[in-house]
Amino acid sequence: MADIFFIKESYLKDYSVINDNVDFELLKPTIIKVQDIDLQQIIGTELYNDLKTKITADETLTAYPNEKNLMNNYITKVLLWYIKMELLFDLKFRLLNKGVMVKSSDNSQPADTTDLQLLKNSYRDTAESYAELLTRYLRNNEALFPKYTLVSVEGYNRKIRNYTSSVYLRDEKIKREDDNCNYNFVNGILD
Repeated sequence: MADIFFIKESYLKDYSVINDNVDFELLKPTIIKVQDIDLQQIIGTELYNDLKTKITADETLTAYPNEKNLMNNYITKVLLWYIKMELLFDLKFRLLNKGVMVKSSDNSQPADTTDLQLLKNSYRDTAESYAELLTRYLRNNEALFPKYTLVSVEGYNRKIRNYTSSVYLRDEKIKREDDNCNYNFVNGILD
């Protein structure tokens, strides 16, 4: 199936900090990557392919009001934030025949990588919050989207939780001196 865009260029530029002069051709690979990986992991391959088919048949989804609501109120917001997150480094660096280059101009200066990483983490937090709203909506409306519950053998199955964590959770036994009890922390669960 050909690449289908779940988000329009105008929406992406109107609701983000992406300048109007950024060529859409530079955005396309990132949009496809986010759709194919991040979105597909959230909603599962079966629903993802179903939406692609319906968008191909009716770009405005007029014939599919439930899917139109899903796209307009949930999926486009998730995509917007994940795309912004991924674009930070994609737009900073260019692969040219001379090697990896950093773009610059006379009137501005590129942000350093540390600042970009802080911004990326902030965008990820927002993207994951929107992804959680999308997941909750789909779980509460499974009857409207039966493909959401299907198990895929050739792709991703839906995510139930969308948050990532950089917190280190020890996987070891801790003995407390005062009560001689053993506490086992495995994946953050106390035995």
